Amino acid sequence: MIVVKVIEGLPLRDVIIRISDSDFLRNFTRMFSGKMMGFAELDTAIKNITPETWEKINTILQRYAKRKKKITGKRLRVDSTVCETNIHYPTDASLLWDSFRVASRLMRQIVSVEPILYMGNSFHDKKVKRLYTFVSTHVAKKGSRLAVRRNMKKLIERVEWICCVAREFICNAEERGTRSIEAIGLVHQLREKLLLMEQVARCARRVFNGETVPASDRIFSIFEPHTELLKRGKARKPVEFGHMVTIGQTAEKFISYYCVEEQSRHDVKIGDDALCHHKKTFGAYPEEFSADKNYYGGPAHLEKWEKRIPVYAVGKKGRRNESEIEREHGLLFRLLQRFRAGCEGSISVLKRVFGMYRCLFRGFKSFASSIGSTIFCHNLVVLCRL
Repeated sequence: MIVVKVIEGLPLRDVIIRISDSDFLRNFTRMFSGKMMGFAELDTAIKNITPETWEKINTILQRYAKRKKKITGKRLRVDSTVCETNIHYPTDASLLWDSFRVASRLMRQIVSVEPILYMGNSFHDKKVKRLYTFVSTHVAKKGSRLAVRRNMKKLIERVEWICCVAREFICNAEERGTRSIEAIGLVHQLREKLLLMEQVARCARRVFNGETVPASDRIFSIFEPHTELLKRGKARKPVEFGHMVTIGQTAEKFISYYCVEEQSRHDVKIGDDALCHHKKTFGAYPEEFSADKNYYGGPAHLEKWEKRIPVYAVGKKGRRNESEIEREHGLLFRLLQRFRAGCEGSISVLKRVFGMYRCLFRGFKSFASSIGSTIFCHNLVVLCRL
């Protein structure tokens, strides 16, 4: 069912309908003429497959392709891209409003289940929303700077207030206790979100006071707190929110290596891992390796790999001397750089056809699993054409 979902590019509801109406797909998914599961059950089943399991599945497919001599390890090209998480563009005002509305909603839901936990608070969501709307719509106007600052201060204060109320609410719920499983789950959810809300309020207060807050101290969504801010130097997208995905392809366009991490490392280290993985898989380093300039790790790093790989086509960043210019203008180097450019086409296919431009699942674990399933389906299509 995952293969049908990814290759057809369908949402979960449509996957169930498509398979249910097709005898071929029923046989393919081994559902046959039996009762079809619901989309909620399919979602749960998909999320139960861990990233480690997808790595093993891709390894098995790779061994099969190697055994059948569908792929060879003579060439390797590496490139990276960003897969976005499912969040809106994060601003301090929008994050503050998200924090306020989620906190008030959770406390209302808990009280509706357990009325004895009511503490007599009125949240006035509409007033806070008006503050957020004014800040977000007037921030770019020249004559509204003082009014924007005044409303932003009120918005920060309201979020700081509701964080204090939420903390008291949690303490009160723990003291009184509750027998409702639903209420216990909602209190636990509020406790988890509260830490993120307080971090949002602290960062907004520091920015309001004129401080520069580094990206490492920020969160960019209270729903997807694992999201990273990535600057890739793209003209149309100078800043992206998601995670770095690195792929390594053989000459047959088979993705033999992929890497997605919660905290992205430098491209040089990931490139070294890709080469070590290639040696482990194929028994030797590739005869030809190519990547862009982000994978250049200095003269010592270049010398180390040129001793092991006959043609190591990675260009140098910045100024080059005569020997470096001569090296990068060699015939083999230029041919391998053309080979490397083909990786851009594969990334485009992964995004446009297989839906890797944005992950709609929540949590980093599900994010990494979706990347593994996308790579698996891409490789299946490639092997069908070889």
